[in-house]
Amino acid sequence: FFYKMLLAASFALLPASLVPLGRRAVLAAPAAAALSTFGAPRAARADSAFLQSLRTAESDLAASDGSTVLSSINALLELATDYSGMPSDELRKELMERVLAKRAALKAQGGWDEGSYGEKEEQFLRLQRAVDPWRVTELQGPASLAILGFGPVYLGLLAVQRLVPKLFNVAYTAGAAALFAPLLFGILFG
Repeated sequence: FFYKMLLAASFALLPASLVPLGRRAVLAAPAAAALSTFGAPRAARADSAFLQSLRTAESDLAASDGSTVLSSINALLELATDYSGMPSDELRKELMERVLAKRAALKAQGGWDEGSYGEKEEQFLRLQRAVDPWRVTELQGPASLAILGFGPVYLGLLAVQRLVPKLFNVAYTAGAAALFAPLLFGILFG
């Protein structure tokens, strides 16, 4: 039944010249489409007008202080919203690193909002959701440490399980905390 539904859907959605003829072709077409979708790189180059506007907004951000940073963040947010994010991972990473550095510098100088719910912080979070919604740039360090630390922690847990089985539950909890605490801290308080 499912095969017939899939076959009918493929015939209905595809132009006549692209309709597969055999069972393998019907099953391979969605897989090929999924692979091409997930494997397709995002646009590597942005147009020059966008890059010029981005560089201008970045230089305004670098030159801003606590009283003018909000307008710089708003300009970057407008660019990101108009372009539906950044056209490449390199631009996304570069922009988020600059914004995070400016935020940290202003927090150290007292030029950022007190607490975590001021106007500057809200606009920063909007910009972050537009440019880097999964917080890849911010969480890349703790995530790579968790990946690199997995092997030694796993081997240590195997040793504890074999040598001192009564302490395995405590060791497992400590190992999981050691790997994921930095990530969790970055997610909750970053």
